[in-house]
Amino acid sequence: MLYFFTRYVEQFDVQQPELTIRETVEFCAQLRLDKNDPKIGNDDGKREYAAYVLGLMELTDIQNLQVGSFAEGGLTFEQRKRLSIACELAGSPSVIFLDEPTSGLDSRGATVVIQAMKRIADTGRTVCATIHQPSSAVFEMFDDLLLLKKGEMWFFLASLERIVSILSTILNQEVQILLSTARIQHRGCCRAIPRDIMAIEAASEESKRIVFEEVYVTSFSERLKFMIERLYRIYKRSPAYNLARLMIAIFYSFIIGSVFLRGDGRRNSWGENELSAVISTMFLSLIVIGITSISMAVPVTQQIRDVFYKHRASGMMSHSSLSWALFFAETPYICLISLLFGAIYYATVGLFHTGKLFGLFWVFFTLNVAIYSYFGQAFICLVKDTPTAGALVGALIGYNIFFSGLIVRPQYFVGPFQLGYWTAPGRFAFEGLVTTQFADNDTPVYPEFASPYFFYLNCTETDFHSECFGTIDNYVQFFFGGRFTLENFGLDVGVLIAYMILAKCVTEFALWKFNYVNT
Repeated sequence: MLYFFTRYVEQFDVQQPELTIRETVEFCAQLRLDKNDPKIGNDDGKREYAAYVLGLMELTDIQNLQVGSFAEGGLTFEQRKRLSIACELAGSPSVIFLDEPTSGLDSRGATVVIQAMKRIADTGRTVCATIHQPSSAVFEMFDDLLLLKKGEMWFFLASLERIVSILSTILNQEVQILLSTARIQHRGCCRAIPRDIMAIEAASEESKRIVFEEVYVTSFSERLKFMIERLYRIYKRSPAYNLARLMIAIFYSFIIGSVFLRGDGRRNSWGENELSAVISTMFLSLIVIGITSISMAVPVTQQIRDVFYKHRASGMMSHSSLSWALFFAETPYICLISLLFGAIYYATVGLFHTGKLFGLFWVFFTLNVAIYSYFGQAFICLVKDTPTAGALVGALIGYNIFFSGLIVRPQYFVGPFQLGYWTAPGRFAFEGLVTTQFADNDTPVYPEFASPYFFYLNCTETDFHSECFGTIDNYVQFFFGGRFTLENFGLDVGVLIAYMILAKCVTEFALWKFNYVNT
């Protein structure tokens, strides 16, 4: 596990746009530094070291700026380079490798980055970097240079003064001859290197190997704690995600519910078409908010996932840390969305104003939103990109719409189609909503003349306007063919919870097995 001693700075690094520079570096320090180290001591010591790293990389003055993104604005490319180096330096490594730290930078930006690397080297650390920077000012900052060319391991290795002397007269023909001779001699010396390496490996003793008892510096509880705090900050600073879905929930709850708005907010009787429409809006509510939740969860989780790949490769955290952190960060917003939607919809439709019924409505609506949100997280962790995840999202939505019990009523599912009816999570959420709100309710329901419900009640034309009516409970039994019953309450809740667990298991497995970003 070389990451305990070494760090690698990628050419194009990925960072979380919503976090500040200080929060990004502190997070790396918290998960990479050992608090048992007497030089660190505790969490305060880790924060002090992070502050030292920020000063070393000249980031202190801008430490409270959010990282941002190239599309929406944020740090400059050169500042991002220094931040990437600071994140790796936060682990206090002995050796740091950098892949083209000056690529994409102008002369000034390259100089600033190399100066930062020089300050790191002055602290006693070894800094190794590949570089394609023609500036002499940049080359002069290195202690040693290894010149490479395509097709060969190397053809010259020397101190800076020697290389500058050679390069200054490179066009001289005599120097070209000397270089050719030196290269031939150098190749002869290099032939012995593989033999020396093999001899060293053969002479090494197993007892001298460095063995670590733990893979991670911090415990699982600490990793989970820091990851939850990190995701809470990300969610709090993501109005395009959380504020947008909250506003969408409020908007749709009022639009759907206002169709049935009454002055007194209560109903002493229902018409057949009216009650049928309310049942349909319950189904529509589950689908609309579910689609919103799963669609918006995918891109946000993808960004978090891509940064996680880097942290996992650095030995900072495991897949379980992120999987559980996503659960704890997402759940409060799911509960809030369901509460806001349910309160407005419940009041405007004129459902039965008791705390128990509203609580049951909120429970099933929350479970439905949670399933959509968690499967959105699972899909983007399972596949590479958003379009592929979108295909899985569409399949789940279509599956729920068709088999939930409204488009095709339960009594009409026969043969192999019953498998879809008994496995669609949307069916259990829909059944839970309908039965908890309408079962055992004796409020009158008046049928439409000559409708199937009219004949179900054995009504006649003479008693249609006075004596012909059923009850809400009776109508639900008719509408769903007796398949939706309150007796399935435990089954409905259990299946919905099982689907939530399945989604989290898929997320954890995908984070464990797959890596779609080169790190």
